[in-house]
Amino acid sequence: MQRLSTLILLTLWASFSWALPTFDGNDVTSQKEYQFSTSDKEATVLIFVSAKCPCSASHEALLKKLSEEYKSMQFVGVHSNSDETVEETKQHFAEAQLPFPVIQDRKSKLANELGALKTPHAFVFNKKGEMVYHGGVTDSHVGPSAKKFFLKEVLEDIHAGKAPRHKEGRALGCYIQREDS
Repeated sequence: MQRLSTLILLTLWASFSWALPTFDGNDVTSQKEYQFSTSDKEATVLIFVSAKCPCSASHEALLKKLSEEYKSMQFVGVHSNSDETVEETKQHFAEAQLPFPVIQDRKSKLANELGALKTPHAFVFNKKGEMVYHGGVTDSHVGPSAKKFFLKEVLEDIHAGKAPRHKEGRALGCYIQREDS
């Protein structure tokens, strides 16, 4: 049943043109309130992440590197898993020391709006707020084993003023656990 729901969601998702939603949330470690919308940055990169998923954790080093390499882009981690406690989430991301905020997605609102399915799952929006990529960070559920680096290649293209060579990539990882799951 979950596969059928996922297939229907992906089919519907592919038929729409998505724009960067205006959203807000508290950083899971500092509790600082953030509000996001289109920015003057070259791109906005939303990455759905998890405190317990080993697939998500295995991509954190690459996400750190990309956010440090592409300072002209806005990076935002999004935590939507309802089965992860506030304490374990705060501890994990404090230890991970990602150089960008990881906001709490209350009731998986943003995950539902964008159709995020797994962690890690990346969504890239251009300066106009148009979605130009969605999918996996890499072609592997274990970051260091990856052969293809979808997100990195998309960011390279945007930075070079080119159209991204990938529009979508398969997100491999742990399913986002929503409150109604």
